[in-house]
Parts: sequence; structure tokens; C-alpha cells
Amino acid sequence: MVSHTRTTTDTRRIRRLKTPRPIEVEAASDGRPLRLRCGGDWQDVSLLRRPWHIDQHWWRHEPVRRDYYRVAPQDGPPLTIYYDFARGEWAQQEYG
Repeated sequence: MVSHTRTTTDTRRIRRLKTPRPIEVEAASDGRPLRLRCGGDWQDVSLLRRPWHIDQHWWRHEPVRRDYYRVAPQDGPPLTIYYDFARGEWAQQEYG
């Protein structure tokens, strides 16, 4: 039997994601986002962290296969965007 550690659970690790929204992105040949459309204007972006890959539910009808990027547009707050390989589309998805 495991005793209670009397420490609080770190809630920063488990956060609910908001519903993804489509976003227009221009990407380099390696898939890295270069520019995105924010408020009607195209803006260059810089990567804030290394991209991460999600590949799960491969056994289901609609598997999830995405490359996520944390980017900073020139004139705006940082965003989390991803490229969905199954749909061939870019989306923005933030934590709620």
C-alpha cells in the first residue's frame, strides 16, 4: 500500500486544451512555420521552443498525428500552433 505523500498535485502538467481554430501558415520546406496570418496581416514568427510531435490513436479510424510549435508573431502574444498530417491543415490551439 502506498501512503499519501501529503504534497499537492502539480496542476501545471494537466491543463485543458481549447478547441482548435484554423490558421493560415506559410511553412519552410522542412515544415517549420515562417509566417502566419494574424488579424488579416501576414507576420513573421520566431520559434520559442523546439517543436514536439504527437502520434497517437493510430489504431482508430482517425489517428492523431501532429507537429506542434510554440511561436511568437512580430506584433502579438505567443501562440501554440500545429500541423495536422491527417487533414493537411494548420490550427491554433491554446490552453484554457
